Amino acid sequence: MNLRFSNLFVQIALILSAASALIYEIVVTDTLFFYFIESTYSLATVLSVFLFGLGVGSLSIYILLPKIKNKKFLFGFLQIFIAFYAFLVLFNLTEIIGRISTLGTFLVSFILLLVPTIFLGAIFPLAGSILKEPKKDNLGLIYSVDLLGAIAGSLIAGFLLIPLYGHKATIIFAGGLNLISAGFIFPKKHKLLPLLFSIILFILFINLGNFVIGEQKEYDFYSTSPYGVVKIKEGTLYIDEKSQCSSNYGQDASERLMADYALSNLEKEKNIDVLNIGLGCGLTIERALNYDVQIDIVEINPKVVLANKLISNVLKEKRVNLIIDDGLDFLRKKDKKYDVILIDVQNPLAISSSNLYTVEAFNIIKESLNENGIFALWNYEGNNQKYLDVIYYSMKEEFNFVYQYPEVFVASNQKLSEKEYSPVGEYIVNTIDKKIIPDHYYDIRN
Repeated sequence: MNLRFSNLFVQIALILSAASALIYEIVVTDTLFFYFIESTYSLATVLSVFLFGLGVGSLSIYILLPKIKNKKFLFGFLQIFIAFYAFLVLFNLTEIIGRISTLGTFLVSFILLLVPTIFLGAIFPLAGSILKEPKKDNLGLIYSVDLLGAIAGSLIAGFLLIPLYGHKATIIFAGGLNLISAGFIFPKKHKLLPLLFSIILFILFINLGNFVIGEQKEYDFYSTSPYGVVKIKEGTLYIDEKSQCSSNYGQDASERLMADYALSNLEKEKNIDVLNIGLGCGLTIERALNYDVQIDIVEINPKVVLANKLISNVLKEKRVNLIIDDGLDFLRKKDKKYDVILIDVQNPLAISSSNLYTVEAFNIIKESLNENGIFALWNYEGNNQKYLDVIYYSMKEEFNFVYQYPEVFVASNQKLSEKEYSPVGEYIVNTIDKKIIPDHYYDIRN
């Protein structure tokens, strides 16, 4: 092979390797959102181990380079190892981590991610030593090629693979890129090696497909989304294996009663303007429709809308208007004022919901209400006193009166009843800069 094609193959191999690296990084960051409680923890963990591993890998090659006899073979071997490590370990990351403490999650994640990132770090200097450009400095070219692959991997993972196919299929795709990269770089006498491993990976991929199809058949609805895997089984809505609600809940379910707690104060009013953030199973909306209301529903996840149609008829109601948007973004953009705002979304652990439980969000909600409007928030930790106190104090920052009902908080600047909620803990509020609620959500059980 002439020098020109040899260098081109090195560059292609590096682009594919860099793309796979960023795909792994985005998948793992997205996965850890569900285990670290704070999104900053997951991002900090992945970035720290990623950069540390790249540094260790690069330094190792710098030290060992004079002793490496076949650089192309090592490059290809590292690609194959990364692919299979990703399939065996990263593919099963959620099962490995499970529900352990934040510190334990950090340590386990760091160790599991360190191995492939060290090998990925070794790729960059290896490619630079293999590339042969007479009378030219290869560093700028290698750096540009590596960045091009990283950008491509980021875009493909974030905008295409994860939203459409989910984490596991995305990891398989990245592993395929590693094997193709190995195929471009391996010396001629070893060319069959990546082909053999590609066949093995393809067989595994087919088995995965059969597994996923079999799993999907267990559900009445199954679809991946940027906000998790949405499933419906026997009337129950799941997002990433977590039960959210069920159409089988009775008439006294708190999701239904929340509408009564708020709207019963306005039952003599006509044409009550209601905003409901979070569609879910439609239980709150079903109850709200018993009143003289017009309802705007804001749901961030289009797949939840599709799932809802299998277990509820609320979207067929003429008095209901559906908007696909982030709840807070919608309120920021909307000039319309509401008489009642109801929020029933995923718990504060979910990144797409966490900001709705902050003082800043409550201020936006207050400004979006008519004078003496009413705000109701479904509450996830009915037996956790510290959590309840944080919710109360955060709402009290913006509203004159705050009341607690079973699993629901109701707030307004008008007096709704004689008895307000009585906190017992210290005055702590939940803000965007310092989110207290997630720290209490799973860890504190008093």
